[in-house]
Order: sequence, then C-alpha cells, then structure tokens
Amino acid sequence: MKSTYLHAMGHFHPETVVPNSFFDTLDIGSEESWIEDRTGIRSRRSVLAIEDIADLRWGRKTLQQLRQEGRVLSIADFATEAWKCLITRYPDLDPKTIDTLICGTSIPDFDIPANACTIAAKLGWSCLSFDANSACSSFVLDLHVARQMISTGAQKTMAIFNPERYSLRMDYTDRNSCILFGDGCSAAILSSEHRPGSLRVVDTLLYSDPSGCDLVKVPEGQCFSQNGKAVQKFAITRTIEVTEQILARNDLSPKNVKYFTGHQANLRMITSAADRLGIATDHHLHNVAELGNQGAAGAPSVLSMNWDRFEKGDLIVLAVVGSGLTWGATILEKT
Repeated sequence: MKSTYLHAMGHFHPETVVPNSFFDTLDIGSEESWIEDRTGIRSRRSVLAIEDIADLRWGRKTLQQLRQEGRVLSIADFATEAWKCLITRYPDLDPKTIDTLICGTSIPDFDIPANACTIAAKLGWSCLSFDANSACSSFVLDLHVARQMISTGAQKTMAIFNPERYSLRMDYTDRNSCILFGDGCSAAILSSEHRPGSLRVVDTLLYSDPSGCDLVKVPEGQCFSQNGKAVQKFAITRTIEVTEQILARNDLSPKNVKYFTGHQANLRMITSAADRLGIATDHHLHNVAELGNQGAAGAPSVLSMNWDRFEKGDLIVLAVVGSGLTWGATILEKT
C-alpha cells in the first residue's frame, strides 16, 4: 500500500467581517458580551455584505433575490480563492497531473451537477470530480476517501476542497445558531509522491451514528437547525474518544502530539476537549474566535494558516465531528 502525502494547503475567508456587535442590531437578544462569554467567538466572516444579512433578517430580501442580483459568491469562485493560496506553497505543481477533485460542502450551489465539477470547470481542469459530504466532518471523510484511492494506486494526485457558506442558510432570528457560523474555504493537494515538507497521512479514522441524523440539519429550502445541548455533549465526547482511539491504534499517546486541532464549533467546546486530552494551550491550534464555525472548512483552514509552523517530525492530530452524526480523526506527520 502506498503512503499518502499532503503537499500543500490553502485557505480563504471572505472580506466581510461580522463582529458580535452586529447582532445587537438584529434585535434577537444576543448582546456582544453574551456571545463571547458563551462561545468564545468574537467575529466571523461572510460571503454576504453586512447589509445583505440585515435584509435577510428583516425580510426585505430573500436568498433567491440576492443570488439573482449576483450578491452571492459561488462555490467555484470561493474554491478558486483557496486554491490561489495553496499554489503559492506549491508553485511548480502542474494542474494537468491532478486526476481527481473531491468537494465536501454543506451549502452547495447545485443538487446536480456535483459542485466538484463546477470547481474543476472554473479552474480549467479535466479530471474525475465528485462530492463527498458529511457536513463539518467532511475534510476527514474526504481525506479518508482520497487516502484509500491513492494507497491502492487507483488515483495518483488528488485535490480536496471544503467551501462552506453557512451565512446563506442561517435563520437570523435564531440567536442560538446564527451567532456561531462563519464562511470559509480550504484546499489541499495529495499524492503518493514524497516531497520534503509534506505532511504524511499516518492514519484516518471515521464513524457514524445515523440514529442522530435529526440533531443537525439543513432541510431543502430551509435554514440550519440543531439540538444545541445534545450536539455539544456529543461533540466533546466524540472528539476526545476518536483522538484517543486513533492514537492508541498507532501506539501513541497525547504526549506524542505536537499540535492538535478540532472542529471549530466554538472555542469553549474545543478547549474543553483539548484540556481533557492533556493538550497544552500553546499546542492547541484554532481560529474559531475570529472566524466562527466554518463547518468543514474550519479545521483544515487551521492547518493551512499554521502550515509554516510545522517542523520535521511533528505529529499533528485533527479531530472533527459533523451532522449525520459523523466523527473522525487523522494523524499527520511533518516530513
């Protein structure tokens, strides 16, 4: 079985900054200090302009109208921006060598075609393109799928994109959900070729519990909803559990981990999990305080934002949870 290497990553967060103070103007009972005390989140980004979010809140416009007016950044355009970041770290990559593109997103532009195909078309690539989504845990799912395909020799060079635009499907009258989410996109390039500075994918581990499929959902044509209390308990428990499991099956312990990052749901939750795992504060990487919960893009964008920090031999563990319910983890080693 061939090894799989992550050669480079990229990220993109849109320009619109949505500070906690903005929610005071929506009259939903969410004061600036209340949000930070409860979640640790101070701001987030959106593909929408501030005035567009306000229009959605007060019913002055619909999402369909914003799309018709060209005010919604597409999946393909979003992914292209993350790719621009990635390519600065791998300037000699020949896109013609990429034979597969996977897209994992919770808020797609299309039911069909696959959103991966729209990204490939935008980038001018001719390759196998398909979607693989498990909401906020999609990056590990996509990495798991890519690793299996590369390790068997079925595919050689693969790209993963996780574009998330939760601001398009928020109920801006629901203070328990709309304050949490931000928009972001990550990109990754993988192959079996060892290149200095790459991250070797040591292992991936995935689970699902479909009995919880109603706990986090975005029904067709409707807004995001979740059972917050149940989901937070699940997220902390499974993050700890899957991290311990993947370390144990590789004869490792939390003491061997140089850096840890989890699903960027909220800072209080992921800090609780890291503390219980015994991860020191300066080895716990996160971006949720400034960027909010970016769904599937959150954890991989943390890796991308810290790409130059990793040194040879560092072990990085990433653990994520998502709708489904699905959860998973990966161990990466800097080479």
